[in-house]
Amino acid sequence: MIIHSKRHKEDVEMLKQEEWGFTNPVVSDLYGKPPLVWKDMDIHLVVYETDIENIEKVIPEPLEARTNKVFVWQSHFDLGTTQGAFSETAIYVQVKYKDYEADYEPFLYVDSHLPLTAGREIWGYQKKMAEIEIVPEMEAVRAQTNRLGHQIVKALVVPRYIADMNEIPWSRDGVFSLKYIPSAEENGEPLRQLVLTPGEFTAQEGKFFGGPASVTFERSEIDPTYLLEPKKIIGGYYGKGDLYLPFGKIVCDYKD
Repeated sequence: MIIHSKRHKEDVEMLKQEEWGFTNPVVSDLYGKPPLVWKDMDIHLVVYETDIENIEKVIPEPLEARTNKVFVWQSHFDLGTTQGAFSETAIYVQVKYKDYEADYEPFLYVDSHLPLTAGREIWGYQKKMAEIEIVPEMEAVRAQTNRLGHQIVKALVVPRYIADMNEIPWSRDGVFSLKYIPSAEENGEPLRQLVLTPGEFTAQEGKFFGGPASVTFERSEIDPTYLLEPKKIIGGYYGKGDLYLPFGKIVCDYKD
């Protein structure tokens, strides 16, 4: 038996723009709006110095290298808003633009599609997928990041004392990211924006430690972390903390 529908096209209720979700798919958001909050995250951090010329190789214009310091941040997030559990590796350098002094992440990796997608779509964080682990071993804590058969980050921290967050020379204004999205048209203009996000990390009192550290990078032309060759280790840190990540601010639109 054939049933003919009498419903006309004009009777169909289309999904209006004001009814769309925050993300694609518009009928079921992939993630929620910032601010995002994580509690009790594990932090593994090594701070070192490199040649300023190395930093200049990995930052986009109009950013300028501000110091020769590099921060290798590897973390695991268990409890947070909308993102689920995941691990992340970020390599920061310190830069400036106009009156802003902030960090920039030339290399950034996660092991889950949710933070990868949200990071790239909202802020322009240039995240890639990788295998990340943070492992306590004897008197030390080892953290490593592997991608495509290469150990692109290997770091070790030996906790020796309760650390103070003021020991770490964070930048004043947050983190820069380059939001860079190709056009859907063959000769279309890509979206290129410099975004500044004033995130806030708070170490948990009595649960954040400092001590000797080391870091090495295996050579990979696909993920050239080795370009930021360590010259002098400043220190290492490991412990528990909380992170607050709000919306960012567009400080430079490259089409202007």
